[in-house]
Amino acid sequence: MKNKKLIVQVNKLLVERSKEALNRAKKEITNEKRASKTINDAFKYYAKTWNDVVHPGLVSIGCEAVGGDADDVIAIQVATLLLTAGFDVHDDIIDESETKYGKPTVYAKFGKNVALLVGDAFLMKALILLHKLEKQLSSEKMDAIWNIIDGLFFELGDAEALEASLKSNVDVSAEECFKILKMKSSTFEAHMRIGAIVGGAKQGDVELLGDFGRTLGLLINIREDFIDVFEAEELQNRFKNECLPIPILYAFKNKQTKKTIMNYFSKQKITDNDAEKIVDIVFDDKNVELLRNEITYISKRACNTISHISNSELTAQLKILISGIIEDL
Repeated sequence: MKNKKLIVQVNKLLVERSKEALNRAKKEITNEKRASKTINDAFKYYAKTWNDVVHPGLVSIGCEAVGGDADDVIAIQVATLLLTAGFDVHDDIIDESETKYGKPTVYAKFGKNVALLVGDAFLMKALILLHKLEKQLSSEKMDAIWNIIDGLFFELGDAEALEASLKSNVDVSAEECFKILKMKSSTFEAHMRIGAIVGGAKQGDVELLGDFGRTLGLLINIREDFIDVFEAEELQNRFKNECLPIPILYAFKNKQTKKTIMNYFSKQKITDNDAEKIVDIVFDDKNVELLRNEITYISKRACNTISHISNSELTAQLKILISGIIEDL
């Protein structure tokens, strides 16, 4: 994954749409001092490493795509940032993830109990902020937003439960894993829908943008699975505590390939050299090429979905998002 041109453009686009909300969200969790120094330290640590620009960026895009003002969604961006942060911390506990993006998780640095309390605090703060928004948005818009949270956000919980039931199961099918990744994409759909609703979209446009968000989220999740194949420590953790990355499960359709890769997973510790060899095996497998073809088809369908948006500049930005996510896969 050498060419970073498009992904840099994608990141810049999302940062511009998210930085104000992210800064406010960080203040929300660091300004309130708790009696426990450890909890305060954990809040500060999470805020320091917190860089979710995708979810709030999608809220902004969803709003502007239907003619709304992106400034109108900052408050709800803050609330949904805290909501997804709570899910993120709890997910690390479930998966026993000690590192994320090369840095220790709250779970690894402060322990399970503190991580659980931090995740709970984020969720409670998010719900309080959402309740306050009922004074700013119409009851119709708020009802629609609460329905999205009730449905799509809780679909993420269902996905986590399904994944947890398949922990350490190397015989899980690639198709089943694909289904879970699609369910995990529900939060991306939710953010696009919320943005569109705040922007005053008609129901047809809410559905269209929601579908785009789901597809974009699926591609992001697949990309992250591809990246995990390169990381020895992440591979070790996923083998023990999660489903294996989907490219490996596609490669496992070849029995000989599965046998060869399992020889590495049978070792007590997967080394960086082992990971390099697994990468070579996986990316040369014909079944993984079929996955790449599926990714190409999904990305083209996503671009067609938003082709009728009247704002040509925004349509171009959405297509850059798709292209940046799938580059070098």
